[in-house]
Amino acid sequence: MRYLSLLVFSTVIVPSAYAIEPIPKESGVSGFVNIGAGITSVESNSLAKFGSVDLGNKTIDSLNQTPDTRTVGIPVIGLELAYTFASTRTQIFLGNQLEDYIRFDFSTRAGVRQEIGKAGIIGASFLQTPLATEVWEDPFLTGSERSETDRTSDGYRLIWDNIYGTGLELRYSAREVDIDRERSGESLGLSDSELALLNRNGDSSRFTAQYTVSYDGMKHLVTPAIAYFEQDSDGNAMAYDGMAFSVNYIYAMDNHWRFVTNASYAFIEFNEANPVFDTKADGDRFGVSFTAFYAQPFGWKGWLANAGVVWFEEDSDVNFYDSSVGLINAGMLYRF
Repeated sequence: MRYLSLLVFSTVIVPSAYAIEPIPKESGVSGFVNIGAGITSVESNSLAKFGSVDLGNKTIDSLNQTPDTRTVGIPVIGLELAYTFASTRTQIFLGNQLEDYIRFDFSTRAGVRQEIGKAGIIGASFLQTPLATEVWEDPFLTGSERSETDRTSDGYRLIWDNIYGTGLELRYSAREVDIDRERSGESLGLSDSELALLNRNGDSSRFTAQYTVSYDGMKHLVTPAIAYFEQDSDGNAMAYDGMAFSVNYIYAMDNHWRFVTNASYAFIEFNEANPVFDTKADGDRFGVSFTAFYAQPFGWKGWLANAGVVWFEEDSDVNFYDSSVGLINAGMLYRF
């Protein structure tokens, strides 16, 4: 099972070679808030709703059809509140880290960052999806309205960044995926063993290594990354693993403008054939993004005006799972 998200592309804007911002030198409160809006275009046979926004068609006529396109407006809001204990080089936080928010990763976090001298910065946090995500109880039901059900994905993440003064970052995340009412395939008259293959509940994990290099001072930042990910679903036809490759490029034109470009490719391989389609739903994921930031618009200190475009597409060996998402967004971000 595939789930579209906007958690795909790295677009870091902090003026640092590190993925995690350095811990402030002074004790006190820091963070950011962003208020914006966007227009998203989604194609998915699996995803029903994200937050209050409907993204899927309740009724489909055939399992052979590719998904229809839904275009909707969405809010783009992010917030992090942190407190630094300068004497111990410790920071606690709640909300979205800035670099994750700009990556369109809206998972809330409560955690701690700790500077460990020359070894770098380590971080540990709990992950919880703040906006309700709904999928279809039985995505394969045709000719009648499909019912929605909640999907949660909670877990934890560990990060080690600026490893011994280098641009190397390692991160690991693990989540438990829970479908409130899992009824995949019940409308098709499948056997119990075939229905078991379609169970979407389970665990997911991801390990990422990336390295940031800079040129011409901090004017150019390039970050190639490689990741291994695994979806250990209870149903083997829904379980998969894969590799992802990406490169992020940040160009600082002057004291005001930052331009961020990212390209990504991933392949996924499933454990067993899907009993609905009698084949594995292996596939490829492609994407690009571009974001522009302008510091201190109208002379407002601490503010960043931002606008961007994102395109993500998944091409599956099973047409039913083909999906895509496009996003155009703009907003105002304030750092304090």
